[in-house]
Amino acid sequence: MDFPGRGWHDLGVKSSLLTADLRERLLCVMDQKNHWAYPELTRPGLSRGQLAAHFSHEYAVYVRDFPTLLARALGIVPDVPDVRRSLAENIYEEQTGGLSRSGPHPELFMVMMEGLGFAREEIDLPDARLHPAALSYRDWLRESACEKPWQAAVALLTIWVEGSVNERAELEGRFVRPRGEDAVVKHPLVVHYGCPPSAMRLTRAHGDVEGSHRGDAWRMVLGHVDDEATARACVETCQQGLARWHRYRDGVAERMGLSRDRAA
Repeated sequence: MDFPGRGWHDLGVKSSLLTADLRERLLCVMDQKNHWAYPELTRPGLSRGQLAAHFSHEYAVYVRDFPTLLARALGIVPDVPDVRRSLAENIYEEQTGGLSRSGPHPELFMVMMEGLGFAREEIDLPDARLHPAALSYRDWLRESACEKPWQAAVALLTIWVEGSVNERAELEGRFVRPRGEDAVVKHPLVVHYGCPPSAMRLTRAHGDVEGSHRGDAWRMVLGHVDDEATARACVETCQQGLARWHRYRDGVAERMGLSRDRAA
C-alpha cells in the first residue's frame, strides 16, 4: 500500500460533514508542528554537545518508548479489527523492523548516533539530566496513550507524534517524502555532520513504511469517529500535544543554547 500522492477519496473513508470537519481541524493542528529552532537542525554549525542535547531528548521522550506507547493505545481499542491490525503492524515494525526488514527502530536510532560518534551513554540519559519540559511531555504522552476515547489516543500517537508539518501537503499529494538512498544522501546528518550512509538505516526504514502508516493513521481516526464529542476529544488531545511539544522543544533549544534571535 502506497499512500503519498493519493487523494482523500482514495482513503476508503466514508465522507461526511463530521469527517471533513475533523480532518480539517486536525490538519490545522499539524500545520503548527513547526518549531522556531528546527532550521538549526537542518544546516551546519551545531557543536557535538548541541547535537547530543537534541538527540538525547528525542530518544528519551518518544523514540525509545514509541512501540510501548502504541501498545498502550492498542490495549484500549475495542473489537475494531482494522484498527487493531493497523496498530499491531505499526508496533511490529517499530519493535522489530520486520516490515522494512531493518531492525528495532530505537536500536536503529542508536546506530545512527554511533555513526555520529556518540556512545550509548551519551544519548540514553537518566531522567535527572533531561529538561523538565521534556519529562512533562513524555509523562503526558504515556498517560494519554491509554486514555479513552481510544480514537483520541490513536490520533495523538499516529497522527500527531508520527506526523509532521508536511502532513497537509503530503496527504494532498503536493509533497512526497524522500525514500531510499535519496533520503539518506540528502539527510542533514550525512551532508553536514559526516554520518556515514551505512548508519542511516532508520531513515531507510522510515521511507519504506511511513507512507502506508500515514494512510493507516488517518483511516483509523476518520473512519471511526461518528459523533462530535469524540471528534472534539481527538482535536483537543492533539492540541494539547502541540502546546506541550512546543514547550518541550523550547526546553531542548534552551539546553542547546539556541535563541529565537539567532534562529530569526
